[in-house]
Amino acid sequence: MQDKLPVIPLRIGGKEMASTPSIQFPVYSNAQQKDVSLCESANASTAALAADAAQEAFKTWKKVPAVERRELLQNYAKALRANADQLVAVQQEETSAPELWCRKNIELAVGLIEETAACITSLKGSIPQTSSSSVLSLAFTVPIGPVLVIAPWNSPIILGARNIATAVAAGCTVVFKVSENCSQLHHLLVQIFEDAGLPKGIINVIQANREMASEVTEAVIAHKAIRKVEFVGSASVGRAIGQLCSKYLKPIFMELGGKGPAIVLEDADLPAAAKRCIMGAFLHHGQLCFSTERIVVAEKVAPEFFKLLIAETESFPVTDGVSPRIVEASLQKLLDAEKKGASFLCGGPEKLSSSKLRPTLLQGVTKDMDIYYEEAFGPSASVFVARDDDHAIEIANDSSYGLNAAIHTQNFDRAWRMTQELDFGQVHINNMTPHDEPTFPIGGVKGSGWGRNNALWGLQEFSETKLMTWSVEGQKFV
Repeated sequence: MQDKLPVIPLRIGGKEMASTPSIQFPVYSNAQQKDVSLCESANASTAALAADAAQEAFKTWKKVPAVERRELLQNYAKALRANADQLVAVQQEETSAPELWCRKNIELAVGLIEETAACITSLKGSIPQTSSSSVLSLAFTVPIGPVLVIAPWNSPIILGARNIATAVAAGCTVVFKVSENCSQLHHLLVQIFEDAGLPKGIINVIQANREMASEVTEAVIAHKAIRKVEFVGSASVGRAIGQLCSKYLKPIFMELGGKGPAIVLEDADLPAAAKRCIMGAFLHHGQLCFSTERIVVAEKVAPEFFKLLIAETESFPVTDGVSPRIVEASLQKLLDAEKKGASFLCGGPEKLSSSKLRPTLLQGVTKDMDIYYEEAFGPSASVFVARDDDHAIEIANDSSYGLNAAIHTQNFDRAWRMTQELDFGQVHINNMTPHDEPTFPIGGVKGSGWGRNNALWGLQEFSETKLMTWSVEGQKFV
């Protein structure tokens, strides 16, 4: 019965609560074909309370020494490992992800947190030169203040744990707006953090149903306490949140969607490149911002490479998507492309179940098709043939996105020259487009957002520089 489902509350100021009046919404599991929990939805009032709580907690948290914050993150990483089985079970229940992907989420999240812990004491200042020997200047790093962190469902442990841990490591307090698709999992990340020693109230957790989401998000951004926003998600939602931040003069740090191209040159290891292109395109049902969306092949080896791609596609064990709604949206892009003249190298617009599409390679994709510019966000990729390196770069760059790309070649000089011409935040040579490690600066350009995550780069996003001058003699007026 619906009334026996566990209820996920709001967590504000260290206390569990609900809005008044209480508004609840269900979380649906594709894997189980049923609702698995009920969530309390925030409204504008409870969203403001969460920002108030973050502001109050910041008064003391900003004074906690860096070495204590470092130890806390180290303990958090250990606690995530110790709770891996529970995290896997909840992620599978809410997002229907396979166990391998869930454990990869934990592995990378732990590595990211450990690396961030190692970088905390690298947040340093400087002593700028002054025009007078009687004036001392100190430029030092301080936490930016209470922040709003919004995490997605598709890599929920990586992008949830990393983002809250980075903000906390920098000395910030957090309003954590969790995904309505995996609220229990995101709450669990905070609970594990608190069990590892984080004081309650440093992270305040809210979620909202779709009807309340805009109101709740604006209420937090508008709050005078909030000093910055971090959003990871779709470009369309990022655009709306960016407009709100502009309205209230709040800086925003965004990692949005991508249209990742993989360029395959004639000197590449073709079998290895085909495997990496298909893995990059279809991993996690193609529901990654880093997914390979375009495969651009040198004309000389295109016929041979297409055969390898087809073989890899037909043997790839594609997993379920997170929800029928998102799968249906991906299907509609394939149908639109077919209607406008695209053909299928293999696969096609077919559902294998309500939450799974057949792995598909399209050819003949043109600029009037939705899938040319928009993220497929499903297990499909478009193939293109390039006359030469310049043509390959032109095809790859013809996108409003600029998150990540790949080049497959044995020639370093060629890869270096092409990397400089590609408008992407990261370019991976002889690897998949989805490639993230704890020591990498990860982020996009153009419509894929701005700012860089991971390690010291991420800490700097939640910090600012303050200047103090000490005048021994005082300023002289002539």
